Amino acid sequence: MAALPQPISHTVAAIDAAYVKGARTGDSMGVPMSGVAEECARKLWYAYRWCAPPEAPTAKRERIFETGNVYERRILDMLRMIGCDVREIDEATGSQLRVELAGGHIRGKVDGRVLGLPEAPTTEHVVEAKSMNEKVFKALVKAGSVREAKPDHFAQLQLYLHGTGLRRGLYAAACKNDDELYFERVEYDPAFCLALVARIERIVASPQPPERLFDDPTSKAAFSCRFCPSLAICHEGEFPRTTCRSCMHATPLDGPRWLCEYHDKFLSYADQQAGCGDHRFVPGCVPGEQIDCDPETATVTYRMNDGSTWVDGDQGRAFEPC
Repeated sequence: MAALPQPISHTVAAIDAAYVKGARTGDSMGVPMSGVAEECARKLWYAYRWCAPPEAPTAKRERIFETGNVYERRILDMLRMIGCDVREIDEATGSQLRVELAGGHIRGKVDGRVLGLPEAPTTEHVVEAKSMNEKVFKALVKAGSVREAKPDHFAQLQLYLHGTGLRRGLYAAACKNDDELYFERVEYDPAFCLALVARIERIVASPQPPERLFDDPTSKAAFSCRFCPSLAICHEGEFPRTTCRSCMHATPLDGPRWLCEYHDKFLSYADQQAGCGDHRFVPGCVPGEQIDCDPETATVTYRMNDGSTWVDGDQGRAFEPC
């Protein structure tokens, strides 16, 4: 006899549905500060150019994010509890403290700024608060260095220091299993930050996707490729989404702004999402080799990986700007 299925809790199902309904979805305007340490420049470029669909929200993921926010608030309250002066809001805007670099294309929200730490009472610090499971937390404690154990967190904190002009950071981590705490003071590393910002600037400015990190995504070394949202585009011959950011006519500028060079107009977020009928793929995103182009009809011809020929654009039609 087959095992009977476990009963479904309609209350849990309703809660899950509410989390998904309330989730913030959509593409990021720039490169998130939390992603700047990503090893694969091509992955960052694909994400920045909105090539793959944004990750669909799940109730579990939304609750995990919410738990992270709860721990962030708790850590800041702990600092207040010992007499520290903690600031989370930008007085000029009334919103959470923000940092934008690389012409506004690197973006992030600062957890807080703190003055009055027992180890350095007169030195203001940028606070980066994190929560993590026991395995990750123990590895952090064992290493005794966020730079060694969590290089992505280290890079994020460094760029907050770079953007705020402060020279000391406080990395504050909490273990979600037993509420153990790990706090580490971090010194600003200007050479590290300048190199990191320059790398992101190169990725943002690149009109074509950077080289693949691995040619064979099934190799042992390319384990991370298997979880990349752009795997099918990078390695399996799938086209990217049709948005302004995957179009050869769109150029990112400081601001941050996006310019459609063919129609000579700046593009709003909604414009970029919608695209237009004059979209032409960035050639490096097409699963084939460009073999021809026709300025009169604004078409681009490719020899595809399967040997067929494909023309991007309407053949025989004049290209008329809107």
